[in-house]
Amino acid sequence: MLAIALAFATPAAAQQRQFDIPSQPIAKAVAAFGRQAHVQIVAPADGMDGVLSGTVRGGLDAHAALQKLIAGTGLEIVSEDGGHVVLRRKKPRETGEATGETVPDRGAENSEIVVSGYRASLQSARTIKRRSDAILDAVAAEDIGQLPDNSATEALARLPGVEIFRNRGEGQSITIRGTSSVVTTINGQEAYTGASRRTLLNSYPAGLIKSMEVYKSLTPDLIEGGIGGEVNVQLREPLDLPIGLSVAGTLRGSYDDRAKKGFYNGDLLVSGHWQTGIGEIGAMVDASYTRRDYLEAYRENYTPETTKAGTIIPSAMLVKHIQGNYKRPVVTGELQWRPAYNLGMHVRVTNVTDDNTYLDNDFQTNIAATTALSNVVLVPGTNVVKSATFLATANSGPRSDFTHQRLDTTQIEYGANWNSGIATLTTSAVYTLSTIKTDQELFLLAFNAAPTVNADFQSDSRYGGLGYSYAGNVDVTDIDQFHVRAYSDERTRQKGNGIQWRTDLALDTGDGFFRNFKTGFRFTDRKTTYQDGTNLVSLSGPVSNYPGGANPIAVDSGFGGDDVTIPTSWASYPTALLGNAGNLQALNAYIQSLPGLSANFADNGRPAYNPLSSFSGREKTYAAYAQFKYGFGVFGVPIDGVIGARLVNTDLSIQGTEHIQSKVSGVWGPAMDVPIDGHQNYLDIDPSVSAVAHFTPNLQLRLSWTKTLTRPDFGNLNPSVTFAQATTAGGTYVGTATASGNPNLRPTRSKNYDASLEYYFWRAGQASVALFDRELDGFIVNTIQQYTPQGGTGIASVTMPVNAGKGHIRGVETAVSTFFDGLPGLLHNFGASANFTYVDTRQNLPATATAAALSGPSPGISKYVYNTSLFYDDGRFRARVAYGWRSGFTLSYNTSDPAHNLKWYPISRLDASMTYRFGRNLSLTIDATNLINKPQRSYWGTKAITDRVYYEGRVYSAALRFKF
Repeated sequence: MLAIALAFATPAAAQQRQFDIPSQPIAKAVAAFGRQAHVQIVAPADGMDGVLSGTVRGGLDAHAALQKLIAGTGLEIVSEDGGHVVLRRKKPRETGEATGETVPDRGAENSEIVVSGYRASLQSARTIKRRSDAILDAVAAEDIGQLPDNSATEALARLPGVEIFRNRGEGQSITIRGTSSVVTTINGQEAYTGASRRTLLNSYPAGLIKSMEVYKSLTPDLIEGGIGGEVNVQLREPLDLPIGLSVAGTLRGSYDDRAKKGFYNGDLLVSGHWQTGIGEIGAMVDASYTRRDYLEAYRENYTPETTKAGTIIPSAMLVKHIQGNYKRPVVTGELQWRPAYNLGMHVRVTNVTDDNTYLDNDFQTNIAATTALSNVVLVPGTNVVKSATFLATANSGPRSDFTHQRLDTTQIEYGANWNSGIATLTTSAVYTLSTIKTDQELFLLAFNAAPTVNADFQSDSRYGGLGYSYAGNVDVTDIDQFHVRAYSDERTRQKGNGIQWRTDLALDTGDGFFRNFKTGFRFTDRKTTYQDGTNLVSLSGPVSNYPGGANPIAVDSGFGGDDVTIPTSWASYPTALLGNAGNLQALNAYIQSLPGLSANFADNGRPAYNPLSSFSGREKTYAAYAQFKYGFGVFGVPIDGVIGARLVNTDLSIQGTEHIQSKVSGVWGPAMDVPIDGHQNYLDIDPSVSAVAHFTPNLQLRLSWTKTLTRPDFGNLNPSVTFAQATTAGGTYVGTATASGNPNLRPTRSKNYDASLEYYFWRAGQASVALFDRELDGFIVNTIQQYTPQGGTGIASVTMPVNAGKGHIRGVETAVSTFFDGLPGLLHNFGASANFTYVDTRQNLPATATAAALSGPSPGISKYVYNTSLFYDDGRFRARVAYGWRSGFTLSYNTSDPAHNLKWYPISRLDASMTYRFGRNLSLTIDATNLINKPQRSYWGTKAITDRVYYEGRVYSAALRFKF
């Protein structure tokens, strides 16, 4: 039993008091009752997230008000003495309801019913969705530090309308309803990484997250910037937890069967919640460490090309070995102080470090369109070459890549809130500092003598695609078969920092037509810098001549379980050595000492930054909004909703470099790099109208119309340009330029229409059908513009991106999830969920001077997606099997050869987990992901031309969770 409300110990039960407590999650309602009745109230805290209170308003004595508040919640009054009230859950036979998870202390006379696990997660997510003013879906933690999945992105992927892209052992980027233009917020404040406008959700470990809300329609009080919606990650706060000391943690060990490596992670939450003479005080530290080792591999036919004979062959063959690891220490700490029942404040600091090491190796064989082929066999009924023999080009051979990328993001937040009963005022200010440092070295080898290749481009193996071998006695495991062809060293530095401050005022205006009025403002001031430098040099000579080359590595291709013939291993340069700064400096110094290469690595042994690839910018936004919640009835049907608008002024300044060279009368003058600036200021008004018709207490229809925007990424706004102009002796002027970006790009804007029919049943059940339509304007395309660049003496032709394209995103979502509470016996411990999404995307890009017209689905978006899961939870033991499937999609467009766009086959995935609880405070979980382990595959326009067969690994995990 846990105290969850403040005490002012006065005889209050018999006094009439004014109450203003709307229906809300019971934990918050009980706390509000304690403050307004001036009593200390003790109630069960665990398992209360999914229970709603009654509404209590007006003058009542405390006992009558409390009875009204807890009616139908399953709570009852155990005792009340005027200053203190104790509540407990009714026993199952008294409520007549299914209890969810029960882990009783058999020796206790009055054991509580504690709801957690899958049931608590579904109840909490249902409550968030049901009570929201916007159309959303949610994922809630099953318990402290335990999302339904081990990754934030994997958990989101099970929601309707959400798709994720997996790479390097995990789900990474997400799309919502067919677009990746999504705002990410942490506790309601915008989060970003480096010079980008978004953050990577996979950087936030599941153990730190309380819940995630996916807003698919925005109300005016939500932050602008995402035509796809908003993902809000809610971290835990100390005053959410019981009074006293709370400790919870996870120790997890995992094994990847393709990498054949074990790895580990863990998290620990320590939180204190105290009643003191100066009010309630909470302090919390929540820390997590994640390490993941992975190995992925694919074999690929490059972009198709047509031979002189009219047959189609790939432009290259590739066998790639993707290996690496990431390490993510994350810590968040928070102090909360509530000096009075209606006043609170907090300070939170969160640091996320995402340290990635890539050790990629591949073997590339290049094929020129003029290559002579023999032993040619065609795919039946086509002009596609199935197999052939040919002499590889001389630049074919192994490539090894070492990349180290470190992301560091720190957020510092101060916030305060005040409540007067009818008015709630909140304010918060956040400072963000985020850096990304990337270093990449690429070492390329080539055959000393071009080998003869027996290629089976479209093999008859189980999954088709590339297979090949070398004729003769070619031993690719012998490093002496190769010489050094080229070397590249690149470094990129990004930094984003800024402040954001928002203040919101909500007024409860009663039960009339106007129910609630809310207004607020938000100011942001963000600076960003981006620098990039690359040196790519052609080399020669044996590998052993180069520092580190005397100890080559043998690369395993990583295709265990594949039945195709490909090189199973090959020799390559050990680029992992370059993770050491001394080794990298030694290699660069040696190359710099070679004839004709002294100008490279001019910045202390590293590439100098290229000013044309670099920029710095500052963006300020000023936003204000107003909205009101209304309510009325039509023929006995209650209707409520929100009407309002958000006004946003964006002021951008961005600096780059212009590289200019002029030719007069046949003589070129010196090239110059001069600063170039871009600036724009624009105003957006984004209205929002929504309505909810409550046909019954459990059936409601939502309708929504909104306008939203997505700003261009800073890289697209880079004003840098390479400009050349020439004036002949006769006065004829010719000027050409290529721009890195366009500082005058405007946001992509969208008009949105949404409808959602929702039915809530049993204790955790919900079913919904949603329709949506996004009408988009402002896609970015490249074209040639005619104007006079800075320093120009005439009108030049400038290749640059502009806003030109339009499109739409339309679709349907259906979802159902429930425990079978209405069934007898053990059956009520079973549950199931399923959702299906249909998305029709279309981008219509006009023809320009540099690109053909394009009309087709948005890249990377599946038209059909469904997820299903079956679960069991009896309190002591719970288990879940989850299956996801997405239909094929176009990954990229080949504008020069539209018949050969890159397309992906359907993708499916099966995961399973089970948990056994040894008591209230200790549990063991076993997980397995990617159980089907079917490779992902793609093709070029027609399935007769396989592009890629991509293998991932299965991951098995065991986790010990504890709390006390």
